[in-house]
Amino acid sequence: MQNKFTHALNWRIKKTLNPLNKWRWFLIDYFDFSKKESVEKISLIVVGRNDNYGGNFSKRLETTLDWNLSIIPNSELIYVEWNQIKEKASDCDWISKRYSNSYCYIVPKEIHNQITVNSKMPVMEYFAKNIGIRKSKTDWILLVNADVLIGLDVAKNIKKLNTNTIYGTHYINIMWNENKIDTKYLKNKRIIESKYACGASLKAKVGNFILTNKKNWIKATGYDETLINERLGVDDNGLEQLMVSKYKQRVIGHHYHLDHSESFIHGLNETHGTNTFNNVPYKNKDDWGHINYPLKQISERIWELKQI
Repeated sequence: MQNKFTHALNWRIKKTLNPLNKWRWFLIDYFDFSKKESVEKISLIVVGRNDNYGGNFSKRLETTLDWNLSIIPNSELIYVEWNQIKEKASDCDWISKRYSNSYCYIVPKEIHNQITVNSKMPVMEYFAKNIGIRKSKTDWILLVNADVLIGLDVAKNIKKLNTNTIYGTHYINIMWNENKIDTKYLKNKRIIESKYACGASLKAKVGNFILTNKKNWIKATGYDETLINERLGVDDNGLEQLMVSKYKQRVIGHHYHLDHSESFIHGLNETHGTNTFNNVPYKNKDDWGHINYPLKQISERIWELKQI
């Protein structure tokens, strides 16, 4: 974890570079005349666990889902609850009732234990995202974290996209008063705690938000499923894997992160793990994303994966 001086210095450097990086991405997009197609529907994929991660997790999840699904109405929601705690209420229950376009998949502890070698990391986030990718039914896939709000500029720009492009967003960390989010709240500059523009690439931001065509993920075979001891850096690894196919990178707007104590912006914690290498290109097995695991339907639009 950084000391206060180093953290403050890095923050000031990034804050200074924010306007320059934003202008760089704006100009790249402005002079991009490549053909785009109309987007009719998007799969919004979110991962979580019913362990109250970061405090008030279910309320944060409800807040972000309400907002994100309201500004991108033609979307299907895929929620993957990883390593579910049987003794606690499942978020899948209220999600399936609240959102008619939702599909929930529960990964039980038994399957989690078959994979992980890190007892301090209860959620295999990118294995879960791979499940969402394989279960999605649309041509476009948007992976967002449970504490991320999609910006209005994204909602505007998402209507026409290039299939050979990977889209990311600039990062804004905001205070949250635990109330429902509306446009007025997001326009209040006093809620901003920090903000970082994407640098030379989308790296370091794609863990919160990454959007691309499903065929690109299928070609990439998802996130690397040999990384069974890491969480931090797996997102960058997935971006590098996509970039092997020479896809373009573009910034499509901003996302807002609801600040909480477990966020990486406050330093590493025991659940992050660390990926210190880059093993691109990789190739997962054909059944990546647990596509061959049988499903047991729990209730309407809720399924549990069963061990093979």
